[in-house]
Amino acid sequence: MMHLGSTYLIVQNMARSLAFYEALFEAPPAFRNRDRWAEFHVSGSCIALFNPAFDQALIREGRDLEARYNEAYLAFKRDNPIRHGNAVVLNFWVEDLATEYERVRRLNIGAISDMLYINVAVPYYCFVLTDPDGNPIEITGRYEPTTTRPAGG
Repeated sequence: MMHLGSTYLIVQNMARSLAFYEALFEAPPAFRNRDRWAEFHVSGSCIALFNPAFDQALIREGRDLEARYNEAYLAFKRDNPIRHGNAVVLNFWVEDLATEYERVRRLNIGAISDMLYINVAVPYYCFVLTDPDGNPIEITGRYEPTTTRPAGG
């Protein structure tokens, strides 16, 4: 049986991403490995940040490569360049969507959408926050609209 280890995002600037996720989750990372890796434990799940520039710098230096990486890893990294942003959607559920929307808006840590409304199977409200690397974060939860139909909907 397979078990979920973590979901991790590839980041370009570890300091900027750490500040963003610390503000969003209202907590520091539970674990950090220098500027290469950081883990946040959120509701029993692990959301992690991986900074590939850390490995790239070690590979460029060329010291102790055999001790750090095997040839398969080095070949994989050479043949598979990193693509940043919009490859994963993190989805979080909160008790009070309107309150969370206002909290995140006040943080001013990234672009944030208006409240979004979707009604394919059931009415669904959410907003999308964009992290420093362009990854969309969808936040949903209990929401009581002030009108029966959202503006523009």
